[in-house]
Amino acid sequence: MSAVCKADKRSFAMTEQRSYQRINFLTEADIAIGNDVYRCDLVDLALQGALFRSEQELPLSLGGEVLLHIYLPETSVKMQFLSELIHHRGNFYGFIFTAEDTESMGHLRRLLELNFGDAKQAEGEFNLWLKRSSPD
Repeated sequence: MSAVCKADKRSFAMTEQRSYQRINFLTEADIAIGNDVYRCDLVDLALQGALFRSEQELPLSLGGEVLLHIYLPETSVKMQFLSELIHHRGNFYGFIFTAEDTESMGHLRRLLELNFGDAKQAEGEFNLWLKRSSPD
């Protein structure tokens, strides 16, 4: 995966995790942990991360890195993000994106734009993400 950004986004995760608007978005997804892949459901999505529901307990601790695959319904589009587990409660797993390819970020940006119904809001969030993701 060619990464657009790989930064220590964890520092923003807890104190500023709600800087980005989340959208409810139910679709199928996979969580790749090492060589094992677990089917799960995406519950909600933001520019910085996502919340997933799994029917089975995942062998993953806080801070664990995974590769997320999110499948857009009724298309062949698959977005993928290197991610870190930042919270876990019951069957719900919250991840922050740590690296993404250009194509996945483009799909995510467009998806958020469509769901916000406001291109300026999506643009503002994307600009905030760019500012936080660029190296100092």
